[in-house]
Amino acid sequence: MKLFAFLLVVLIGAASAFVSPSAFKGSALAAPRATRATSKVSATPVMLDTYWEGKAPPSEVLGPALAKAPSAGLGVVSLAAFAAGTYCIHETNILHTVSPDNIQPLYVAGALLVPISWGLHVASWIQKQNGK
Repeated sequence: MKLFAFLLVVLIGAASAFVSPSAFKGSALAAPRATRATSKVSATPVMLDTYWEGKAPPSEVLGPALAKAPSAGLGVVSLAAFAAGTYCIHETNILHTVSPDNIQPLYVAGALLVPISWGLHVASWIQKQNGK
């Protein structure tokens, strides 16, 4: 009975995701209406020009945080992330057969550091090419 009630609540919740908010207009379930301030700002988003000529793109393509980071710092962080990720992959796949009894979520999450280390490596290369 509890399972049936749970499934019923989940089904109603999933179905309500496809109902427009105007369907509840005038009912007790209607959300309070917020007022929107108007401004003279254009609704067109401003796009950053990412075209470049030469060997490497400008540092601005890395975003506000990584564009200010030095190349050596990004390289060290990339190497540390690769080492930690490789260790996690080694512990979960090579020495142990993964099963629900012995899986360790920390190692599974740590394995995600390998592709992150590649991105940091590329960011380090871009910063080095730009002299930072």
